[in-house]
Amino acid sequence: MAFDTLRDWLEVGRLEKALAALGRLSRPRIAFVKQDCNEDLYCCAPECNVATMLQSTLLRSGPISLFAEFGAKFLIVATDAAPECSIWREKSDALNWAPADWFLSFQKHVPGRDHGQSAFARAVDDVDWSQFDLVISVDVAVPARVTKRFPQVVWAYYVRELKAPSYARSMAAPIIGQDLYLSQNFTPRRSAHAPHVIDFPYHFQRCGVFHRIHALPWTAERRGVFVEYHTAREMRDEELRALEHFGPVFARRVCDDVLDGSERIPHRSMVDPDFKALSAAKYHVKWGGRSTFGTAKVEAIAAGCVALTDPALDATSFLHRRHSLARGFSELIQRLDAFESAPSILERERERQRRLVDYLCFARPAMDLIGAWQRIRTTRRPTIH
Repeated sequence: MAFDTLRDWLEVGRLEKALAALGRLSRPRIAFVKQDCNEDLYCCAPECNVATMLQSTLLRSGPISLFAEFGAKFLIVATDAAPECSIWREKSDALNWAPADWFLSFQKHVPGRDHGQSAFARAVDDVDWSQFDLVISVDVAVPARVTKRFPQVVWAYYVRELKAPSYARSMAAPIIGQDLYLSQNFTPRRSAHAPHVIDFPYHFQRCGVFHRIHALPWTAERRGVFVEYHTAREMRDEELRALEHFGPVFARRVCDDVLDGSERIPHRSMVDPDFKALSAAKYHVKWGGRSTFGTAKVEAIAAGCVALTDPALDATSFLHRRHSLARGFSELIQRLDAFESAPSILERERERQRRLVDYLCFARPAMDLIGAWQRIRTTRRPTIH
């Protein structure tokens, strides 16, 4: 399913072919697992429905199409002491982002809530993993002593932080007890890598998924601007006023922070009023703040926005044509004015971004993951004499 250029793929309709092929494949029973010290993704009981699970996230919307499209089950497990389950410590020891105790504090208390994640956690040894065909974990949540007891299960994992040492090491070989490594990559041109590496984004999403989860109309008229989080925290008042020319502006600024004691409660785009604004906005914009990988932008496109970004601050500018690339705020305003005066160009850009997200962040990685699962399952199948 690789393609040489975006133009080539758009012309031959590979998205439709990929979706049709995906519909013919048998699908594994999937579990998605995180440890109770993980400060991202969902914090809920395993029996919650997808809408409740999505709204429970501690930060990002994550690979929500695993649940909405593939019926995956979400599990929180107790943090295990096995070395292979200690990737999360690299955020403290190697990257020096926060003390290890800060991550462990999420076991007992999640900022802004009256509970910790241990309220929903089970010991990995107590889970019947045989009920699943494929288990995906974040930062390796299930140790080798458990995975070796379930050889019929295919084990896959993300390393969430791209700067963590285990991210690079996993490109060469999987962590002990694991079969597949999900790289988070979703570039149009595939990189050469080992067979155990699957280009599978952390934001495994397709357009309309959030509206389907919440039973919202997809075709509603859209207005206004949603400002990317890191940009919003640095934006100036005069920039806010300039954006208001294009409709309501939603921007989470530093003055909007809410604290739980001394701990800031993260803003979550999947909880109102953030989600209401994202699902109604016409544009998602980034012109400042720190450089980003593009997870928020993919989420915005999947929610129906047209994304505009500064390519110097965005690792996924391949999702854009020149019409939606803006170097700095002045050029951003020019691009927005051009879109407003030429609805046909805006619609072409909207369609292109949506098709790319549907292909690169859903159809292609889904086919690659299922293909790898089938390959490993076949090689492990006992020979019948």
